[in-house]
Amino acid sequence: MKIPVKSLLFFLAFSALALPLFAQGAEVIRQDGKTVYFDLSDTKKLPRGGDLFEIVLPGEEIINPKTGKSLGREEGERINGTIIRVKDLFAVGELGKDIEVLGLKAQFKSKNNPAEQNVLFLEAEFPEQNAVKSLWQSPAFKEAPRFAALCDIDGNAINEAVLSFARDNEIKIFSLSENKKLLEKASYKIPRVKNILALDCATLPDTGKATLFVTIFNPLDNTFETLPLSMEGGELKAGQPFEGLTQGLAPYNRPRVLYTQKVVKTGKRNNLTPPARLIFENGAYQAGEALKIKGLNTIFGFNMADLEGDGVLTPIYITQDGKIRTRLGEPTDFALSEGGNNFSVSPNVFEFNKAKHSLYLPLPIFNGGEEGKTFLAAAQNNMDKDNPSANIYILKWTGSNFGKYKVLPLQGTLYDMKQGNFGPFKNTLAAVYGTAEGGFMAVYATDNF
Repeated sequence: MKIPVKSLLFFLAFSALALPLFAQGAEVIRQDGKTVYFDLSDTKKLPRGGDLFEIVLPGEEIINPKTGKSLGREEGERINGTIIRVKDLFAVGELGKDIEVLGLKAQFKSKNNPAEQNVLFLEAEFPEQNAVKSLWQSPAFKEAPRFAALCDIDGNAINEAVLSFARDNEIKIFSLSENKKLLEKASYKIPRVKNILALDCATLPDTGKATLFVTIFNPLDNTFETLPLSMEGGELKAGQPFEGLTQGLAPYNRPRVLYTQKVVKTGKRNNLTPPARLIFENGAYQAGEALKIKGLNTIFGFNMADLEGDGVLTPIYITQDGKIRTRLGEPTDFALSEGGNNFSVSPNVFEFNKAKHSLYLPLPIFNGGEEGKTFLAAAQNNMDKDNPSANIYILKWTGSNFGKYKVLPLQGTLYDMKQGNFGPFKNTLAAVYGTAEGGFMAVYATDNF
């Protein structure tokens, strides 16, 4: 039975009002600075990662001056915090300020607290008019391109498509002819012992044309490096490689900015360094200022957006459990995806230090449309062995949350997507995907969003 969308919206709103603001609390049994540990052994309703909590500090003690009897205490300052992770019998949280709370009890706030912004994904059927068709699609490649970039590699103000192919470990550059046909322009082969993990480009250093950055993993010695390539005399020439994985973002179609991350082995665990802006200084590429995103422990899958219209860029990122989260303010505000969508499923996987890591797909951001709203593109892959498919959801920022707006359905596995211009097409979203018939590149007009 289909439930009308209006009825479903009413049910969601009514349910949110009906839920209690506070769930059962728990005692702080350990504290390391702002990090606190809660005993959940007697807690019936467990908190979840991202939930808020509140601790009330003891205030002034009230004593009867005649008898000396203590009559109790006033309530002191209220300290807020966020649950970071939850185990069977304990939870770990982070306080909003560094203050002693050991031995005190916290109350966990319901996720329906209005202080949080929830991204509601209604499980209603999409109207047919909300399915966006591609503006242009390539003929079939023999194999699916694994990674893509849109680059002005010649400095002539025309972006070309850069695609990587795993079979020959090769990078190819394609231009678009006047009759919209792909023309192969240049290529570059990576040694077969190495794996290509990402492609991106930026005018770094600013030479008037883009430099292509190829992230490479060498499984023989467990090392990551990024190889810069530039077009010289009609050929791709390699520069000096540098350590780390490199991926870019372009908030509101501003000039593309690149960020670099490292995967390091610490004992038996693999740890990720926070994304740091890639800069070019003293003739070398190096990590600059790091993004301050608490809870970001994934590779790629993040972007920045001016959601409040105040010029402040807010990070938006994919969590390990497949949610999309954005922090509008520290430490209490979140926009969290719900409704069964898992955006962390990726076909791009590599093994490092005997552990598998996924490279999350990008989160392209656009500003425009008929209302001048912010739109976010988020990919969900269905990795069914016999019938793979993917949807690129266009999520619209409403001022308080993201909601499903339109969908770009793909009958295959989505490997990468990037925003930018391509040939004569302006403000596009380019997606590369694979089917049983081969690989394709599809281009969508974001003005239609």
